[in-house]
Amino acid sequence: AEFTNITPGTHYLAIASVESGCVVTYEFEITNFEALELELTQQRFNVITASGIGGDGEYRYEAEGANPINDNEFYINETGTYTVTVTDGNGCTATEEIFMEFIDVEIPNFFTPDGDGFNDTWKPKNLDAYPNAFITIYDRYGREVYQISADSTPWDGSYSEVDLPSGDYWYIMKLNGENDKREFVGHFNLSRNQQ
Repeated sequence: AEFTNITPGTHYLAIASVESGCVVTYEFEITNFEALELELTQQRFNVITASGIGGDGEYRYEAEGANPINDNEFYINETGTYTVTVTDGNGCTATEEIFMEFIDVEIPNFFTPDGDGFNDTWKPKNLDAYPNAFITIYDRYGREVYQISADSTPWDGSYSEVDLPSGDYWYIMKLNGENDKREFVGHFNLSRNQQ
C-alpha cells in the first residue's frame, strides 16, 4: 500500500493478519521540509552565487555554461542567460535563470599624472573579477618600473620616487584566474603637461 499527503509528525501503521488475528504496529516519523527554492545573485563581477532555500539543506548545484569556482559559485566568460539547478539530498530540484553581463578587464591607453585628480594614476579597471591578476610595467628600455596586483595601489608615473618622463610604457598582464588564464601585452601613454 502507498500513502500520500501525510502530515508531518509521528504516525502509526497497524498491520493485522486476518488468519491469525495478530496485529503488528509500526511507528514512523514524517519530517517536515519546506519546498526547495533557489536564489541566484551576482555578488562579484562575472560570478553567479547560488543559494538553496528549504529542502533538506544538503544542496548540490549545477550551472549550464558556467565554470564552478566552489560548491555554489560559478564563473561566466560571456554575456548571457544562465540556468542553475539545485538538488537536495532527497533528490528534489529547483531551477532558476539569471542574466549576467560579462565584465571584462579594461586597460586604459593613457594617463596624465599632473595632480588635477583626473587620470592621475594608471591601473586596469575591473580587476576585482581577477583577484590573482598581476601586471608588470616597463619603460621603453625594458626596465621594470612598477608592479600591480588586483589589490595594489595604481601607478603614479614614478620610479624610485622620481617622476618618469612622458612617453609610451609597456605592460604585461596575467589574469591568473582559475578559469581565465589570459595574458595581455601592450602599451599606454604617460602624458605630463609641459609647464
